[in-house]
Amino acid sequence: MKPTIALVVPGLTNGGGVPAVALFLVGVINRSGRYNLRIVSLSMGRAERVNARLGSPRTWRLGPTIEPGVWEGNPYNHVGNWFGEFEFQRYGRRRALTQALQDADLIQVVAGFPAWANTVIGLGIPVALQVASLAAVELRSRVTRPANFRDLVQKVMLPVTSALDERALRRVDALQLENPWMLDHARKTCAGSTVDIQYAPPGIDTSTFSPQRASAASPDRYILLVGRLDDPRKRPGVLLEAYALLPERLRATVRLQLAGSGSPAPAFWRRVEELGLSEKVSHVLRPSLPELVALYRSAAVFALPSDEEGLGLVVLEAMACGVPVVATRCGGPEGIIDDGLDGYLVPRDAELAMADRIRQLLEDDDRNDRMGQLARGKIAAKYAANVTGDVFIDMWDRLLR
Repeated sequence: MKPTIALVVPGLTNGGGVPAVALFLVGVINRSGRYNLRIVSLSMGRAERVNARLGSPRTWRLGPTIEPGVWEGNPYNHVGNWFGEFEFQRYGRRRALTQALQDADLIQVVAGFPAWANTVIGLGIPVALQVASLAAVELRSRVTRPANFRDLVQKVMLPVTSALDERALRRVDALQLENPWMLDHARKTCAGSTVDIQYAPPGIDTSTFSPQRASAASPDRYILLVGRLDDPRKRPGVLLEAYALLPERLRATVRLQLAGSGSPAPAFWRRVEELGLSEKVSHVLRPSLPELVALYRSAAVFALPSDEEGLGLVVLEAMACGVPVVATRCGGPEGIIDDGLDGYLVPRDAELAMADRIRQLLEDDDRNDRMGQLARGKIAAKYAANVTGDVFIDMWDRLLR
């Protein structure tokens, strides 16, 4: 009988990097044919109907409940929490989750930061945690610049969440890390323990994300940014300011193209108008996969101005399409890009440095093409789905033994 892997993901249907990694692992599991798959989503919200809510005493008797659903063609169970109004409660164990994991042979958690793994530790089932960052890093932009009451609550709760991060890192059976800095942190935290630690970023479909570059002389040249641009960590305003710093002769022929599942905040668009760039900046909301691939392939440069990225799947996708990338040193890109060889890395919030690197790639077609080709070669060799998927399969097999 095939062993069962339970894939546990907070906010499975919320979009973003964590569900994208989960979908990659679903593909790895299904293509291997060696495991049964069970998918469990954890409530991240305060008022979801699956939660036992502090403000609704009638939910106390039932406690957290389970609600079935379908995600990307796969059945899953969505599990609530106890009193999620208090953030630390979301990281605790609950009977409904134990029920959803019944008879699983291995639990694979995919999360933005480690605290989520505490929900499944101690059930007598091996736990592997694929994680991108720490709460203190992922939430940095929100807690340093609180925009609302929720951000203020997260700032107050951050010491508790950070302690739960460290607890989870030490108590899981295996860690799969997405970037070098997180790998180093995990090794220091788990020194002397038996935790199996691997650098294990997700991979991408390099046959779908592949080059078909437009000519450098194309009349429609653009700098591309892809992401959930309503997330404050993505910092599209940094790229806008960098674009405005480009020589006027370049801005006359090169526009700024944004795309993704969320639109930048109104303040971004007000700044676009102030700079007189309304005709030069556009946004495609929720592009389909074919639309997204076409956007990558025709881009002159891909730019990532983020404040924090656990990995940066969009960097992998752009590089796989043969597009040179200029990214901030925000975590994940440093593990992907060799600065000056197959892309450029610049400091966070450094509009002038980003503008200078973009300018070089726009003015030097040979450099642009060379970096794009090297980028494609690296992704095909190191980040193709079959290559990175084998790392997970090897670890699962060790845990199941």
